[in-house]
Amino acid sequence: MNSLELVSPAKNLMCGIAAIEHGADAVYIGGPAFGARNAASNSLEDIAQLVSYAHRFHVKVFVALNTILYDSEIDQAIEIANAAYSIGADALIIQDLGLLECNLPPIPLHASTQLHNTTAEKVAFLEHVGFSQVVLARELSLSQIQQIHNQTNITLECFIHGALCVCYSGQCYMSAFATGRSGNRGECSQMCRHAYSITGLQQHSKQSAYYLSPKDLNLSQHIGDMIDAGVQSFKIEGRLKDEVYVKNCTAYYRRILDAEIAKRPSVQRSSHGSVSYSFTPDVHKSFSRSFTNYYIQNKRNSIANILSPKSVGEFIGTLTHIQGKHIQINTNVALANGDGLCYYRNNELLGVRINSVTGTHIELAEPIICDIGSSFWRNVSVEFIKQVERSKSCRYIFATAMFKEIDNGFRLTITDQYGYSEQVEHICTKELAQNSQKMQETITHNIQKTGASFFKITDVSILWNTPFFVPISIINETRRNCLQLLENKRQNAMLRVEKQIIKNTIPYPIQQPVDARLNCSNTYAQKFFERHGIVNVPSAFEIKADTSVPLMTTKYCIRYECGECPKQSKSNIQASPIYLKDNKYRYRVEFNCKTCEMLIFSETHL
Repeated sequence: MNSLELVSPAKNLMCGIAAIEHGADAVYIGGPAFGARNAASNSLEDIAQLVSYAHRFHVKVFVALNTILYDSEIDQAIEIANAAYSIGADALIIQDLGLLECNLPPIPLHASTQLHNTTAEKVAFLEHVGFSQVVLARELSLSQIQQIHNQTNITLECFIHGALCVCYSGQCYMSAFATGRSGNRGECSQMCRHAYSITGLQQHSKQSAYYLSPKDLNLSQHIGDMIDAGVQSFKIEGRLKDEVYVKNCTAYYRRILDAEIAKRPSVQRSSHGSVSYSFTPDVHKSFSRSFTNYYIQNKRNSIANILSPKSVGEFIGTLTHIQGKHIQINTNVALANGDGLCYYRNNELLGVRINSVTGTHIELAEPIICDIGSSFWRNVSVEFIKQVERSKSCRYIFATAMFKEIDNGFRLTITDQYGYSEQVEHICTKELAQNSQKMQETITHNIQKTGASFFKITDVSILWNTPFFVPISIINETRRNCLQLLENKRQNAMLRVEKQIIKNTIPYPIQQPVDARLNCSNTYAQKFFERHGIVNVPSAFEIKADTSVPLMTTKYCIRYECGECPKQSKSNIQASPIYLKDNKYRYRVEFNCKTCEMLIFSETHL
């Protein structure tokens, strides 16, 4: 039976615990260095705490070590890898293939999406060189995923929610070129979220807009299809997001994935425990730039919001009345004091807070100018945030207990729903209970008082010949000791997969680019590529800036987004280059209509 996992992001220890509490089967978190989110690093001590907490529920912890490395950093990266293995981490997510030339511990390796995993040939190669799991490129369709699944035997992981890189992951050098901060080094300056003026289009010439800014990914309607296509690991993006975002998104997709698992007897959830929330999960109430399903179904799709890179949140309705800071909106959404609203004026996204709500009348914190009929969104819901913040300790494991008389006292046995069991005996003098019914109720009540434990005891059976008195303090102490033993047993029973890399000479897929896009930034990576058949391995862009290669290669197409695709338009439009310009550089945008890809080059030499 195949196990499916929901993988949630962890900016830090508390976000990781929040993800586990709200249903994650695995959590990915950055280590002390070399994570693709440089601003989300964590100490090994915090990761060790997260591992301990996660393994209670048989939840896995993946440590992100997914940047390219320089020669001077290899030793430190190996130290982190060994430390992660020592504290019980379940896998490393890596980008730099030079690590496979090093003396790594026997910890499973996951191929980061930064490795540009777009074809069955590339995924098969990664499988054969020793990876246990591959994070596929976000741009793939269901049919492409199915093809990869049919031709490989490795666990496939896909992003299902969160921010999108407009460029193929690992193939973007625009940030490194323009700011010296490389996405491949965990320091992306998000050039795709910048405004650019444009020339070369018929309808948008010289207009400034966010032409490279995609909406956020939301594949909640496609989870079942993805399972059927062979995806086993479902990943939420967001290692820079806060606890509220992590709780809400994890809980939202937990419900969806559980519903899909229930329809399929051949699959099961990979971790243990049930979750119960005091709020209704809704991803529209968390940060989003509005949503797209990207290319999961269609080869071409409108996926950008060129008007703004900011969060818009949930659509609530249209403006029906305005007078200064007093407005009315045609909406069925219950608004509250402090909520944040946003709207467009002259193609600019503007925001304002609500001071008070009285019936249908809304008083804003300041006057606004807006046309009747304009759309409004709520990007901050104060009440929802409070509800999510209050949601804690909501994951538990059911168990049953047996209180049984023995010759010199009693034995308490607790067995959880997965068959793990522990027992504790207490030696005592048996004094006849004055009220046997009350004593039995007292024992039952106090054994079920599991307090801060994650166990929930649903049934207590009591077996004795003659009811005898047991002090409440003794019942509680015995229960605590037994639950602690059971927790320890569960943690120790967590199966840890180990895998050692065995070097080989399988040829590197020839359809992959053999230029700076190999991202070879150290002599270990050079040795890896040479061993797999690449001659004259080029240096990474971060080592030697090569502006002959595209700064971005994307499946996204500005021409299609703006209605000027030669294949789609009825008018005579050529796929000639267009140009983007910010306040510093000019970029040439070319179109490969055969592969449906867009390439961005520098028009400015460094």
